[in-house]
Amino acid sequence: MQKRRAAPNSRPGAPPRASPCANPRRTRTPGYVNGLESPLRRLPLPKAALLLPSLLIALAACEADVAAPSLAADHPTPIPGLAAAPAALPINGSQVARTSGGAFTSSDLPSIADVVEAVRPAVVTITVQAVDSNSFLRPVTSVQSGTGAIITEDGYVVTNYHVIRDAQRIIVTTDWGDRIDAEVVGDDQATDLAVLKLNADQTFPRLTFADPDSIRVGDWVIAVGNALGLRGGPSVTLGVVGALDRSLQTRRLFLTDLIQTDAAINEGNSGGPLINLRGEIVGINTAVLRAAQGIGFSISSFTVVPVVESILRSGRVVWPWLGISAEDVTPALAVEEDLETQEGVVIRRVWTDSPASAVDLHAGDIILELDGNPVPTLRSLQRLMREVFRVEQEISVKFRRGGKTMDLRLTLEAMPR
Repeated sequence: MQKRRAAPNSRPGAPPRASPCANPRRTRTPGYVNGLESPLRRLPLPKAALLLPSLLIALAACEADVAAPSLAADHPTPIPGLAAAPAALPINGSQVARTSGGAFTSSDLPSIADVVEAVRPAVVTITVQAVDSNSFLRPVTSVQSGTGAIITEDGYVVTNYHVIRDAQRIIVTTDWGDRIDAEVVGDDQATDLAVLKLNADQTFPRLTFADPDSIRVGDWVIAVGNALGLRGGPSVTLGVVGALDRSLQTRRLFLTDLIQTDAAINEGNSGGPLINLRGEIVGINTAVLRAAQGIGFSISSFTVVPVVESILRSGRVVWPWLGISAEDVTPALAVEEDLETQEGVVIRRVWTDSPASAVDLHAGDIILELDGNPVPTLRSLQRLMREVFRVEQEISVKFRRGGKTMDLRLTLEAMPR
């Protein structure tokens, strides 16, 4: 076996002094790294720990047998076939500046401080004294808290029904520290909403509602509320709209038309507003899904506004109804179920003793028009029932069944609550 000749000026027992990048056959000797004598052997442990990351980066570049790319932002390495990134990204028609390295700076992110400062005076803490029964059926006074939003200058407040349920006394604390008694004007358990009136003769700051059709998945939203009943004013959390038109089964009721968000909603946030970056109410916070992470729900302004208007007008929610459960006809649903049209509302269930059952509407019928008003979506049908039609009004229904377009007339009844 032929012996390898040691390199000139080498020490006995030391590895050859060749560049690890140029030597594909490296020896491995204790105390050496890839054929190089480890400089860490000659340093105390603290200094060795400081040098280790730099040494590993240098060795990784050698292992790839390429020169390490320059990290200088002034001379980026071009990638064949790709155009250079612009210095600014267009977002909603505006230019958002980037750092030369491509990352957004903190000044590029939306600041919500001004929005919070503007809406805080109209967000109130609601403390409820209620009487419950203990395990021995004896009355016990309990205290619970939630949040509300002032929506009129004369002191009407919207909150959740479950916040004020069984209330014996309601005390509202304003952002400036006033404690005001309030009374229930009306509530609606089906939508988990209630309206209170502050017993004070003064002008209050108020919030307005966002157009429900302007809310999009991905929009920034802010949850403001009395989280966990902590002192020091309302808590603020930031997130995005994760989904629209969600439904949720709670312990007591089935909620629909919910906005899903990852803005943290905790106990005490119930009844507080979910607002957009313009300070408008997009929803009323109502529930959190504890089986998941970062999923909360708010009742959309599409439902909140007509409920509040009906309570202010009648003291309760009075909406006409057809007596059906339905869903949108989408192109995918039309193909899946071989439907005759790709628009309209398909009936899934007809409730007994309802206006629809009285005129023999069937599950599977596709509603196209109500009293001459097109019904392309379920939301458009709901809007007609809440804003246009009245209880005991007679309307025409145009629908498709068995390849034929048919018409009939029915009389609307009040929706059971």
